[in-house]
Amino acid sequence: MRIYIVGSGKLANALLSSDLSFHSGEITKWESAYKTSNDKAVLVHAGSGRQLTECIEFCKLTDSTLIELSTGLETEKMDPDFTLIVCPNTSILLLKVLNMFKRFGNYFENDKISIVESHQSSKKSKPGTAFNFAHSLRFPTDRIKSIRDPKIQLNEIGIPNEFLDKHAYHKIVIEDGADQLTIETKVLGHDSYANGLKKIINAVLTNQFEKRKYTVLDLIDKNLL
Repeated sequence: MRIYIVGSGKLANALLSSDLSFHSGEITKWESAYKTSNDKAVLVHAGSGRQLTECIEFCKLTDSTLIELSTGLETEKMDPDFTLIVCPNTSILLLKVLNMFKRFGNYFENDKISIVESHQSSKKSKPGTAFNFAHSLRFPTDRIKSIRDPKIQLNEIGIPNEFLDKHAYHKIVIEDGADQLTIETKVLGHDSYANGLKKIINAVLTNQFEKRKYTVLDLIDKNLL
């Protein structure tokens, strides 16, 4: 089965240049010309959305699976008639923490909470992982503190200079009076995303999924990752 990487940005190019390989699939950069193919495939969308419509139409016609890595697009709200897996993040360790908060976040709804996130200054889309943390903790998303200043990222957060243009950082602080719990997550570079994506694609290739939308946390729940 062919596996297409859709997009031309840093993440898409990093995935294409990584050592992703599969016994039962071949990695190829998506081109619009492929939309006329009748062969079932796996599409990994890591683009701005410019090619998303043709990818959706392709998946409908060929019963293909779409793995969505971008945030803030229509795929987050759609009710598809093909298999769609929405992945605001593919760092498996971080996803396990996200899933923990999804299941038990209501334990902290009466506590004082703060959420800080940092990504490269070029990021314009909404911070999907931080939004997931906020939803699980019943925390208003408009109170998330977003940092895009490289000086703050370097000097205050401790992001190494070589990763200022490709990192993801989250800090969740939960307070109950004088008691405080702090959880920090730091993903540097794209290797973690490539390794996680490989596990997600393997899960798609070796399991049966219904024609509906899943989140990557559903795969965590099913112990597929």
